[in-house]
Amino acid sequence: MATLMLFFDGVGIGENDPSTNPFSAIGARRLGVVAGGTTGNGAGLVALDAGLGVPGLPQSATGQTTLLTGVNASQLCGQHRVGLPGPTLWPVLQKESLFLKLKQAGKRPTFANAYTREHLEAKRPRWSASTRAVKAAGLPFRMWDKEGLAGKALFHDYTGEWPRRRGYTMREHDAASAATVLCELLEDHDFVLYEYFLTDLAAHRGTWQDKLEQARRVEALVDEVLRRLDPGKHRVVVTSDHGNLEAGDHKRHTFNPVPLLVWGQNRDRLLARVTAMTDVTPALVRA
Repeated sequence: MATLMLFFDGVGIGENDPSTNPFSAIGARRLGVVAGGTTGNGAGLVALDAGLGVPGLPQSATGQTTLLTGVNASQLCGQHRVGLPGPTLWPVLQKESLFLKLKQAGKRPTFANAYTREHLEAKRPRWSASTRAVKAAGLPFRMWDKEGLAGKALFHDYTGEWPRRRGYTMREHDAASAATVLCELLEDHDFVLYEYFLTDLAAHRGTWQDKLEQARRVEALVDEVLRRLDPGKHRVVVTSDHGNLEAGDHKRHTFNPVPLLVWGQNRDRLLARVTAMTDVTPALVRA
């Protein structure tokens, strides 16, 4: 049994209002709860408080660190931290990384995202919580010019549109082919994480049409993954760090809870171990 975790940045549980919620406007089914509807389609749900007991709008650096370590990063910092984790959070990711804990348990975790050498070798690295968590476990990074071109990794924009506009030669993917890449990785690993952040970017900077497109892309990816995955053999987990895209009438994060959606093998057993964002890493390791 293996777990595929799909992390979509900035996706909370919104209201069923097609005039403001892009997921409601596109009639999302797999992510119906994000659209203000029900889970359905065999999913189990726990709604997670992204506030972590700290005043203010939830933010990415602390939310992602919490999800990937089990440590309440916002309480540790005394506030929510925006963007990328800073020096206060680096030791937490180094010691408490989900990837490290899985590796120490004798499992085979991997990060499905493709990297450029410029990003990894920059003099002033701008590393996300996921990148630092992978590095802490000593796992190899998947590179765009090797695993990416070979169909064994996806860029943070799974279509490849973002890197191609910046001059990289990338494989073109639609939701179906991207889902195939992710499901094939499950055959050789116990845990696969894929991170997609254009949802948050579109919510901050995009037009209404941009927001609709991102809602369609993540809904389509989840749908295609579930079409290919054997629920009696594997598990799919979908979650986020804070709300944003589900409230398309403004460009700020929200106080909405974030979903922990689970499909497949031992779904209820995993969900029973989670009541807060700090429980996600321990529950995945134990599962």
